[in-house]
Amino acid sequence: MTKKAKKLLEFLKSYLRKNSIPPTYDEMRDHMGLKSKSSIFQYLEYLENLGHITRKKLKSRSIKINELIPFYNEISAGNPLSYSNDVIEYVKYDELINVKNKNNFACKINGNSMDSFGIHDGDIVIIDKNTSYNPKKIYAIQIDNNEITLKKLKVINNDIEIIGDKKNYKSKKYNKDRVKIIGKMISLIRSY
Repeated sequence: MTKKAKKLLEFLKSYLRKNSIPPTYDEMRDHMGLKSKSSIFQYLEYLENLGHITRKKLKSRSIKINELIPFYNEISAGNPLSYSNDVIEYVKYDELINVKNKNNFACKINGNSMDSFGIHDGDIVIIDKNTSYNPKKIYAIQIDNNEITLKKLKVINNDIEIIGDKKNYKSKKYNKDRVKIIGKMISLIRSY
């Protein structure tokens, strides 16, 4: 996203929070320090194409901010994959779930080690970055600051047992220091 488009988006968010309605085109133009409104129309179209806003083109003050969460390429449900911070895209909350939490992100499942838990290859999981432990939950974890996987966890003294589908994955134990909880799974989306 360009710096000027980001500046306009931040202004839109701030204005909407403060006034409950979007700014006028003149207010946007003045905030951006532009001489004409035509550049504002270009920036709005750019932000709309990126998915950050939705608007009705023939209606004034119809801009709606879309809450986006990062969507990562994949998380392993098998042997852990090398971890990458690369976001492949952003997706709208309302395209996935109705939970609106800025600590959420989405990942596509790669593998079948969670089949018995109803999580299959190609599913999309929503992860909440809340890292509190509950033995009944499923977690995105990072092993040795590198590999990332989705598994159930069982804490045993100074070890963490990583548990998957018994048919497709043999449980493994790691010292607590080697395992970092990235977040817990809060939702699953499957396309048919």
